Amino acid sequence: YTSFAVFTEEKQFNVINGTYQDPGDIYFAVYIDGEITNTFPSKDSGYTLDTERSSCTNGATITWDNTNWTAIVNLSNYSSGNMSRTKCTMYFKEMEFTDSVIACNDTAANCLMKNASKNTIELAYDETVDNNLRYIGANPNNYVSFNNELWRIIGVMNNIDDGTGQKESRLKIIRNEFIGSYLWDNKADGVGSSTSRYGSNDWSDSTLQVVLNSGAYWNRTSGQCPYGDRGVTKACDFTTSGLTTDAKNMIGNAVWNLGGASSFSNSTSTFYASERGAEVYSGRPTTWTGKVALMYPSDYGYATSGGNTGRDTCLSYSLSSWDGYSDCYSNNWMYVMDRQWLLSPQNQSSEGVFVIIGNGTVSGSSSGDSNFSSRVNPVVYLSSNVKITNGDGSESNPFTLSL
Repeated sequence: YTSFAVFTEEKQFNVINGTYQDPGDIYFAVYIDGEITNTFPSKDSGYTLDTERSSCTNGATITWDNTNWTAIVNLSNYSSGNMSRTKCTMYFKEMEFTDSVIACNDTAANCLMKNASKNTIELAYDETVDNNLRYIGANPNNYVSFNNELWRIIGVMNNIDDGTGQKESRLKIIRNEFIGSYLWDNKADGVGSSTSRYGSNDWSDSTLQVVLNSGAYWNRTSGQCPYGDRGVTKACDFTTSGLTTDAKNMIGNAVWNLGGASSFSNSTSTFYASERGAEVYSGRPTTWTGKVALMYPSDYGYATSGGNTGRDTCLSYSLSSWDGYSDCYSNNWMYVMDRQWLLSPQNQSSEGVFVIIGNGTVSGSSSGDSNFSSRVNPVVYLSSNVKITNGDGSESNPFTLSL
């Protein structure tokens, strides 16, 4: 005969701190602000995983997906040789700026604006009527991976017309490296005196604009670019540096303001107003709708943090006088020790445009004078639905984008 005993044994314990042996299972010890807890922070709590402090036993590693609010345990190096359960100790910390941007789950422009208060050292509003948000300082973490290369975020520009009358907040970015040194425009049939270089300051049909928007750069091919007086060109090759299909899909049409100024002796805010004004040389358009252009004088001015001189003081100075205030341009990430073309024309000249020169000032130049070819750094407005999905904005770990 055989007898049987039927019974139930019940044990209760805190699973976060359980210690019984069960090879292969995973349990978690969770700390928030250094205090152990038996609950995970919620997605909208303002916390994220501190990956530097968090770790797992038995060769496992742990990362955190802020978007889906999920712990990801990597078991590729898992070893159960010590016959103990795998324990992952997770330390949660208050989200910093870049963590909050990645976890934001909104458009790139909205995410930067929502979290600007967490990064007041590198971000500042320009206090214009549009209240644009700008990256400022000598080298802010505004790098972004775009077109398989490094670009940088100028800022979030508000009230950008997409060409249909709809106004949006859009991310404005500039290529980190220049694509070459060319002329702004060098058409041989330009209006001018007998000594003129015959360029025109009408961006809507300038020879450089054609290269960027329908020519070799846009099509990622080789071609001819404006280089010499009266229509002279030189070979330019953009087969590896031109825009890819993926990059073009992220660029949105935008109405670019082409208002001019009579003098380069203007403060940053004065330039901003004139760029959006109607003062142009006779017959010139005040706007242009397209995809790729150049930075404005005001983009350059508003990028300064001012150093010891102070940002507000630098912004009050004429951009033509910045050579006497090194704090203004040395604390400006858009400054390079070379000539850079700007988009704005001079309104009292048929061929005059503005340029940044090596001493940090904004000056004037002929659009088609071969003695003054300048760096070309393309600028675009990303589509309003582009999102930032990863990275921290540093040069080694730039923000990544998705649609």
